[in-house]
Amino acid sequence: MSDQVALGVSDGDSRWIGVRRHQAVLVIAGVGLSGDWVIRAGSSLAELAAGVILLLGAVVVHDGLSVGELAVVASRYAARSRWTVVSAGSDASALRLQARGDAVVRGFELRHRGRLDLNGLDTLGAAALAVHCDALAAGGSTTHVSVHVDSTSRGARTLLTLRGSGVAPEGWMEGDRLLADVAGLAAGKRSCGLLERWRYVRSSGHVIAVVRIADFSAVPDGRAVLQRLGQSRHDVSVALHFDVVGGPRARRMAERAVHRVGSDGALARSAGFRRTARAERSFARVGQREAQVAHGRALLRLAVYVSVRAGSRDQLDDAVDDLIRRARDTGLRVERGRGRQAIWYCRQLPGGPGW
Repeated sequence: MSDQVALGVSDGDSRWIGVRRHQAVLVIAGVGLSGDWVIRAGSSLAELAAGVILLLGAVVVHDGLSVGELAVVASRYAARSRWTVVSAGSDASALRLQARGDAVVRGFELRHRGRLDLNGLDTLGAAALAVHCDALAAGGSTTHVSVHVDSTSRGARTLLTLRGSGVAPEGWMEGDRLLADVAGLAAGKRSCGLLERWRYVRSSGHVIAVVRIADFSAVPDGRAVLQRLGQSRHDVSVALHFDVVGGPRARRMAERAVHRVGSDGALARSAGFRRTARAERSFARVGQREAQVAHGRALLRLAVYVSVRAGSRDQLDDAVDDLIRRARDTGLRVERGRGRQAIWYCRQLPGGPGW
């Protein structure tokens, strides 16, 4: 929303005394049951077993997920269909995408003048998009905007998608063909089927893995955030999805975030814990954000997905490992999305059907 506000840890991943909320609930419940078994005569072993299971459920084991979250992901993966269909249809001058949800979008391709790969050097293009988002936020309702950079051996193309009948900023032209390509639809086809596996999805011509950028806080100041991801030798697509939140609601969300972070810090100090440098940085970040929103800037809820395409499993594994190395060298924390590949594939599509 502004180059004056640094990107950090997701607000959805908020922590108190080093743990997330569901972990705190599991730990408190587990300690309560286990402690009751210890001090109360005649308690059953089932109570102790339940307490130990709850405590184990709070342990983080893989991909940023706790044991409890991983069990939920695995059960949902086992229960849903392995097949997902992405289909498209005409809706006036827009395209209706259906994939675990509906989205009516218009696509606009960037008129490249020199090099633009979202590395922060093209300030005019970035400024135009920021002004456009500010104008959308002034309308009062929440809308969805996405930017997709599709990098292949033939070069990079940039797509902007707007929900409904939106008008693109200057410098963009109608890009129906690129919209279909980014949506994974072959020329002339209106649908494609995807077979979901634990670590990837398979289409008729490719195997595809989708990862999510979960944490930007370790990126050094002044360094381009996504530059190295687009420089991979493999076929990579970077999707940036923004929910542009309308004015009054944006101000309420920003104010609540400041109150929540400040209250958590006060509770931690009252419990005898020192306020960490990370907590101080987070409080400063949300304070800057509230000030920007109060001055009329747009509040954006951001999600970044990176899709890697390959012709075989071995090539895909090599491409994903290369992508994750590049992300870590930049300071980004990446989640692989195992057990959620079909869901994440639908979320990264133009317009974000399934959000």
